[in-house]
Amino acid sequence: MRRIRGHALLGLPGILATVIAMTLALLVSAVPASATAADPSTLRYDIGTIAFTDLYASPVGDDTTGTGSAARPFRTIARAWRAVEHTSSHYRQRAYRILLAPGYYRGAYLDHDINGATFPSLGTSTTPIVIQSQDTTNRAQIVFFDTGSRANLTLYQFHYAYLLDFDIRLDLTSNGNGGVIDSTESHGDGFQCERCDHVLLRNMHVELYYADAEIGQTETIKLNQSSHVYLEDNHLAGAGDNVIDAVAVRHGWWVRNVVHHARDWCLYAKGGSADIVIAANEVYQCRIGGMLAGQGTTMPFLEAPFLQYDAYHIKFINNIVHDTTGAGMGVNGGFNILFAYNTLVRTGVSPGVRNHLLELAPGGRDCYGPTTAECQAMVTAGAWGPAVSGEGGEGIPNRQVWFVNNLIVNPSGTVSPVSLFRVDGPRVAPGQSWSGPDPVRSDDGVVIEGNLIWTGSDTLDLPDGSGGCGSSHPTCAATQIRGLNRVNTAQPQFVGFSTGDFRPTAASPATSGTVALPTFSTAGLSSAQAALLADTLTTVVHTDFNGTLRTNDAVGALVVGTPAPVTPTPTPLPVLAPSMYIPILRR
Repeated sequence: MRRIRGHALLGLPGILATVIAMTLALLVSAVPASATAADPSTLRYDIGTIAFTDLYASPVGDDTTGTGSAARPFRTIARAWRAVEHTSSHYRQRAYRILLAPGYYRGAYLDHDINGATFPSLGTSTTPIVIQSQDTTNRAQIVFFDTGSRANLTLYQFHYAYLLDFDIRLDLTSNGNGGVIDSTESHGDGFQCERCDHVLLRNMHVELYYADAEIGQTETIKLNQSSHVYLEDNHLAGAGDNVIDAVAVRHGWWVRNVVHHARDWCLYAKGGSADIVIAANEVYQCRIGGMLAGQGTTMPFLEAPFLQYDAYHIKFINNIVHDTTGAGMGVNGGFNILFAYNTLVRTGVSPGVRNHLLELAPGGRDCYGPTTAECQAMVTAGAWGPAVSGEGGEGIPNRQVWFVNNLIVNPSGTVSPVSLFRVDGPRVAPGQSWSGPDPVRSDDGVVIEGNLIWTGSDTLDLPDGSGGCGSSHPTCAATQIRGLNRVNTAQPQFVGFSTGDFRPTAASPATSGTVALPTFSTAGLSSAQAALLADTLTTVVHTDFNGTLRTNDAVGALVVGTPAPVTPTPTPLPVLAPSMYIPILRR
């Protein structure tokens, strides 16, 4: 059975119940005149103009005699953080910026501790905490030094925290074992934030170790029970599980990132995650699949009011997904999920069971580890899933999924999928104590329309009487899919396909009767859920992956005439194990 994961508790989450968090409106900075502030590819969090109190750290500083000034810096990030002052109600007294001089740093676990008790580090948009390189041309780097040190950065109960322009890397040559790693050795996640609010990662390079053999359940970016999380223009790579793993995260966007090399999915938002725009990312080289809404969650890791589906109102737009063993995109237990204007190349190429392009299957929910009392309390609160410890299964349905205006290409010479789409049929809800819909459907309200698909296989493994999207399905029967999409009828032409330049040429069959993007319905949501998602019902897409104005109804992430891809000059990094981490596209 598929593993279902939540997270490891890092502190005392119950303390938050006594704290009222301030949530302020976000501003989106200016975007090109050809777009609107709502256009996904151009989203950018506005930090604002703030007068910071600067604290300095340097690898040649001193935590004992340093004062945090430019002349007498601290040595570690953790010591610089302890110089941040809070009021008696745990708000930061002012805006702080921790400036990291060039060089190598040990990782750090940062929380607001007072005599052994942990409290939130509260802030507002005018009192954020910023951690960034002092010199962006010679970036600071958090690396793994030895078996007694951390290779990662963890924030616990932080509000308004911005990480900018530095690297987090796992240097295996310094692990005290000659760079040799066994399957029991794990160095934690690259960056982790639990119970955080308004967190921005921009222009970060976070890269762990990737190998065919599993190296622990490590994530490059791990986000738990947090809100308003923004990932912009980052290079994120290398994971024993997922490069981005978000559990019970609501509100935010992940845009213009390069995400690659994981043993599981490249990225997913699950655990009741809601209202996330995932746009203009390049995603590749992940074993199970590319981008997923939902997956599976252990009961106590859910956060009210999103206790039923595993993902709500997630929008995947203008992404390029290529070279994944399994499906390029998927939904496992999602409500109102949109895939629009994405380009998928060489996806679903496994010769085994994962050779399909799009996956629509139930999400998982379990009570493995928690007590019966803990899981019963979640069911009483309205959660779907098992009420008895030791039970679990895949019983979270999909409802209202749109896969529209996408370009899918598996060229000659790749392993072609057995099925273009995997859509599971109805299942009986698992376990005697299960609370939730029965039967469990993966195809409720699924729409597959306006896509251009070119692959060596034309098999539609759908309407066999038992699978999803059967012959009587009102929106996605095989006859409808064939009639509303172009499947192996026109071969796309690219500027430089073999070199990873997936821009269509002027001669390419760029149009396929693109369809209007849907307006999400709130039918089926509680009033509390609907209130939190009220601003997410419509979607506007004026530009492509590069921010170029869309002047026609071209499918896929790139339009004719968009700028050429740029391969960046790698940032100087510690000596690592042999790396495959060369992004094909980058703005």
